Amino acid sequence: MSRRVVLNVGLAGIALLWTDSRSWLGFLAGLAVGAVAITAYDLTTRSAGYLVRLVRLVRFGAWFLGILVRANLQIAWEIVTPGLGQTPRILRYPVGHLTVVQTTVLANCITLTPGTLVVDVTGDGGLLYVHCMYAADREAAVMDLRKLDERLRREVFS
Repeated sequence: MSRRVVLNVGLAGIALLWTDSRSWLGFLAGLAVGAVAITAYDLTTRSAGYLVRLVRLVRFGAWFLGILVRANLQIAWEIVTPGLGQTPRILRYPVGHLTVVQTTVLANCITLTPGTLVVDVTGDGGLLYVHCMYAADREAAVMDLRKLDERLRREVFS
C-alpha cells in the first residue's frame, strides 16, 4: 500500500510538471488520475484494490480526526471551567492479537489523542498500559479503546 501511495504522489508530481500547472487543484487532479491508473493496473494483475484501501484509509483519518476534535474540546472545557472534572485511571488493554506494527500504530493513535497516553507495553507485547484522564467507567473506556483497535485493523490494516 505504501509503495502505491508513493507512486501515486510521484505520478501527481509528474502530472504537475507535464501540464506546467502549479496549483493544488492540478495536484489533486494528478492524484485522481494516478489513483485511476494504479487501480486499472491492479485490476489487470488481480491484486488488492488500491482505491478501496485508499478510501478506507481516508475514512479512518476522518473518523480519527473527529475523535481528536472531541478530545481537544473536552480538554479545553476542563481548562475553562472551574473545578476538576477528571477521573484518571490506568487501564490494561490486551494487544496480543496484534502485530508489532499494529501495536505501535495503535499506541501512537492513543497517545495522539489528548487525555490519553500509553504508559507502557509489556515485555512480551501482550498488554498496553493506558492512562486516561476521563475514565470514570472502566468498561466504557476499554470499549472506546476496542473500537479504535477494531476500526484501525479493519480500515488501515485489512
